[in-house]
Amino acid sequence: MARKKIPSIDELRDYREKQEAYLQDCIKNHKTFVITGPKFQGENIWVAKSTLPLMEATKEVGASFEEIWQLCRKLATLTHAPITKKEYERMIPFSKKPHTVDTVLQFLETNIPQYNQKRHCLDFDIVAYFYCYALISLSDYRQEDCQKQLWYAVDDFMERDRNMAMVLLRNMKVLEPIRPFLTPMKEKLEKATES
Repeated sequence: MARKKIPSIDELRDYREKQEAYLQDCIKNHKTFVITGPKFQGENIWVAKSTLPLMEATKEVGASFEEIWQLCRKLATLTHAPITKKEYERMIPFSKKPHTVDTVLQFLETNIPQYNQKRHCLDFDIVAYFYCYALISLSDYRQEDCQKQLWYAVDDFMERDRNMAMVLLRNMKVLEPIRPFLTPMKEKLEKATES
């Protein structure tokens, strides 16, 4: 069986631009936006809002495109932010790969939700975003940097978006028994969300 080609960043950008142009044309000209099944195998990975930023982060940190494509493939199959321990544990294999953790940290630092936009959920992959927080919560590699990013999210979400803070709190509650360093973050989020 032939190995599937991983798209370049430029190919992903071109694909996304064409999709956006089609959508804008439909809106501008009052056309029906037709949603079809995938036109090619793996299109669900190409279309995922997190794929391009993750692949750009891959280039930035010098990680393997094949390794991060595996993460993108997994994230593209997920339909909601993690809820159960089993769902969080989906990220364990990825959390053990140093280059994946490097890439996810870069992704989380540069791929921040636009809180001031009413429709940010349409332009942002919130599912992948919270699975990436699960990944760094589970990683033993660059643990200090992972914790710093988690603390940044705790403070940012508490200030800007209570709903996202609640999802992050669930991350802390589910993973705290196996990741005790999450306890102070959990307590801070609990205190902030009680009021």
